[in-house]
Amino acid sequence: MECSDNELKLSKYVRLITPNEFEIDRDDIFYRDKYNDIINYLKIMLTNHEESIVQSYAKFIRPKGTLLININSGTDITDYLKLISNNYYLDFIELNQEEIVKSPENFFSNFISILENIVKNKEIIKKKEIENGKTPQLNEYKTEENKIKRLLVINQHNFSEALLKEKNLLELFIVSFKEKKSLIKEGLILIWINNKFQEIEVNSRLIFEAFDLFIKIPSLDKIERETILRNFSEKNPKIVFDIKTLVEYTSNWEVKDLNRLLRVGIFKHFLNSELNESSNEITGVLINLIESGEFLPSLPETITEREVLYGGTNDRQNLINKISTKERYEIMNTNDIRNFITQIKEERISDFMLSQLYESAASKNYSEVLLIIDKLNKQEPLEENDRKILAKYSFVLNDSPKMAQINLEKAKKRIDNFKRAFGKQ
Repeated sequence: MECSDNELKLSKYVRLITPNEFEIDRDDIFYRDKYNDIINYLKIMLTNHEESIVQSYAKFIRPKGTLLININSGTDITDYLKLISNNYYLDFIELNQEEIVKSPENFFSNFISILENIVKNKEIIKKKEIENGKTPQLNEYKTEENKIKRLLVINQHNFSEALLKEKNLLELFIVSFKEKKSLIKEGLILIWINNKFQEIEVNSRLIFEAFDLFIKIPSLDKIERETILRNFSEKNPKIVFDIKTLVEYTSNWEVKDLNRLLRVGIFKHFLNSELNESSNEITGVLINLIESGEFLPSLPETITEREVLYGGTNDRQNLINKISTKERYEIMNTNDIRNFITQIKEERISDFMLSQLYESAASKNYSEVLLIIDKLNKQEPLEENDRKILAKYSFVLNDSPKMAQINLEKAKKRIDNFKRAFGKQ
């Protein structure tokens, strides 16, 4: 089939990856229970349709080969689907983000045409691959009847709000494809990854006219986040961090958010030669990255900025709870949320000054302050002498007990190193 000039122009928005191009390690995937629903659906679709159990219920089930998945940003869902493509030897088709950002208006105005060309006109992809210097095998694009050879993945996370400009691609797809015949007949399965559940709610009455199945994958819970962090720690035993503390700071975070934070934290830690000579403890560095806003996770659309910064720890939640209900309502209904966050953060002692205060505490009352922090952590009552010392070093309350203990111990190490350097041990 010859391609029209317009089809060739639109083909630049499509990227095809053959199975032998993948470099996905199955050990890098965090397998959730809900991922089983995805693979079970694909197994049925990939089975010869005429012989599958679904065919026995053809009167009730007429699968199109379309799956809708709702999942938070920052997951490894795309890597998981690429691994499946590799295992089942399917061509993986995705939208070319690099070309879309160059001419977004042209892409969005031709969005449905692009999808229809992918479904019907395999020659576009074939010609595009040849232009890129690749030589497809003779029978690579000759799809047998009911034989699925291609997996098309559309990930809405790739479209920023600036690009979309209030366009609802999901609704556009549903309306345009709800009457279309089965994609399976074209040797194709389409998986649509959605990150905004509100869009699904708005289009709920039409969802199953365009999709065979809708799978909602929940965000990671505490146990899952702890598992991810513990797996990283076991694979990298030289790097030390407090897993429990980090779990509390990363509420609503996803797999890639956690892994990226650890990579950035390790890199930043080793930029500081003073610290890496004596310790590979990076908990303080990681917490500082989160609190300073130097690392921002890809959180769900429903999470507010205050919840991002303060929702993960009890200390910061207590700080928010001190604000009256009326004040919280007024703040959340203004456009000054970011200014409010900055105001709270500015009230905190500077990192330099805090470091000096911890060194003073470690130098003069290390054992006493350490004991007080331990009591605070265990929520044990403080004696009169404890309260007097705490009043002197009240800055430790700016941190969680575990973080305060880490900062105090680091300060003690710095003092000890300084004394050894001058022969005063």
